Amino acid sequence: MWETIHKWHRTMGIISALFVVFLAVTGLMLNHTEPLNLKKRFIQSGIFLDLYDIKPGKEPQGFLVAGHWITQVGERVYFDQNELAENVNKLIGVVATNENIIVAYDGQMLLLTMEGDVIEHLTGTEGVPAGMRAIGTTLDNNVVIQGAHGDYLADVESLYWQEKDQIDAEWSKADPIPEALLTGLLHLYRGKGLRLERVILDIHSGRILGSWGIYLVDAAAMLFLLLSLSGAWMWFKRN
Repeated sequence: MWETIHKWHRTMGIISALFVVFLAVTGLMLNHTEPLNLKKRFIQSGIFLDLYDIKPGKEPQGFLVAGHWITQVGERVYFDQNELAENVNKLIGVVATNENIIVAYDGQMLLLTMEGDVIEHLTGTEGVPAGMRAIGTTLDNNVVIQGAHGDYLADVESLYWQEKDQIDAEWSKADPIPEALLTGLLHLYRGKGLRLERVILDIHSGRILGSWGIYLVDAAAMLFLLLSLSGAWMWFKRN
């Protein structure tokens, strides 16, 4: 019986050593998330991105304005191939004035230069009409907002919003996105869709393998327990 327990104790020690290494390394990394910038580093491996099914939850839509594409992919909005905003629920529309480009989304507006630099970020605090549904321009190139309670002529520079019963305007509509641009944006989206911290945390907990990974970690915990009991038994027996 002594030889049998000693043999199993040695085998369990070798197997559990692998789990200990994984848990120790990942635990140390998670304990130093900030110094290692784990929240700011992103996984680029296609294998991991496919494993986590990193892709937009809805169909991308884009607006061609003043020779530039403003496109929503997932919850991110891009100016050509530069990220403009994140955590966006719905890109409502985009219009261009003589000097600026105005992007409307989620009851907010971004005032941009023609090169895509943000001049100002406007919200309801600055008077953006509640329940914004559409954005467009009149024949004389004034900006028009369609809100929940009517139409508004918008002077975004002076932050003046004039309510009108009905305004004849050309409303912003989405355009078909060129295939080359869409491919590049999807690559950018996937490249910033999976943080290194999440992968390490899932490796540490076993969840990277799904429900089977959780059972595997449970089995490792039982193995550590048996290893401790058999080691204690052998020590008491020897003494």
